Amino acid sequence: MAPVSDESTKISIREGERVATTLISLLKTSGIYASMEIQGSVALDIHIEGHSDVDMLILNEDTILVQNAARCPTFIPALDKRPMVEIIKDLRIKSEQKLTSRYPEVDVNCAGSKSIAMEGGSLQRKIDIVPSCWYNTDDYQKSGLKHDRAVQVYDKKEHKLISNQPFLHLKKVSDRDAKYSGNLRRVIRLMKNIVADMPDDKKRKAKKLSSYDLTAIGYHMDSDLNAPYYQTLSLVEKTRSNLSLLAYSEVLRAFVDVPDGSRKVFDNDEKVEALNILSHEVDSLAKAIHRDIRPLEFNYDSKAITEKYLF
Repeated sequence: MAPVSDESTKISIREGERVATTLISLLKTSGIYASMEIQGSVALDIHIEGHSDVDMLILNEDTILVQNAARCPTFIPALDKRPMVEIIKDLRIKSEQKLTSRYPEVDVNCAGSKSIAMEGGSLQRKIDIVPSCWYNTDDYQKSGLKHDRAVQVYDKKEHKLISNQPFLHLKKVSDRDAKYSGNLRRVIRLMKNIVADMPDDKKRKAKKLSSYDLTAIGYHMDSDLNAPYYQTLSLVEKTRSNLSLLAYSEVLRAFVDVPDGSRKVFDNDEKVEALNILSHEVDSLAKAIHRDIRPLEFNYDSKAITEKYLF
């Protein structure tokens, strides 16, 4: 449940920013002006050692989408009259070309629908480059606050733009984590590490629940995240209990949205199968801890974990 070391996190951020800065400079030589933002697990400090990629948004700065542009007093018509999906498609194509040429020793995988995955060579971390554009929502136009600003990510396979609110996601998760003294992040790391440590056959199925999905599951635990620092072990039992209830109840699963409210988590059968696998693994972990605490008791008693003090 503990965070990755500060030094390791600094390396992740440095590597992501180094690649993104290089790409932005290369894009400029083709007349494309872009900026970068970090999103995902590293930005939220829920990444785990050796398994988390660094997600870098590469945002077109020449043209910005505006919600209800006719009502926006600061709206300026774009000079580039192409549909935005074509503009970001061009950003994606140019990014693939520039990265492949600039990093010949790196495995630059351009097959992904939403990101260009980079690994190996001179890179100390796996990097995902995500070509996208800004989307100034009505809320952002009113508030000017970053968490109200959305992005639209280019889907290469579907040739369409997909709306996303990474900064609202970050704020909501960070606010709830602060409310419960860091326990939300602890629970998310716990689930992610359990998935990472599974045998490959189980892991392939369990990973149908993405990091984003696991974050949502932890987020919806809400008041169950309440535990003092000397009883953080109780989070294992609380996670076990919540996963068990979700695995049992289709009704409860229907209420689990991602933190920004943009979609449901359990939207296909593969994710329910992944939930069952994860629930079983956390159940096994809780029972193993119980045996360590009370080796002479054969029946599982949740209080052995929830009432255990750690100093």
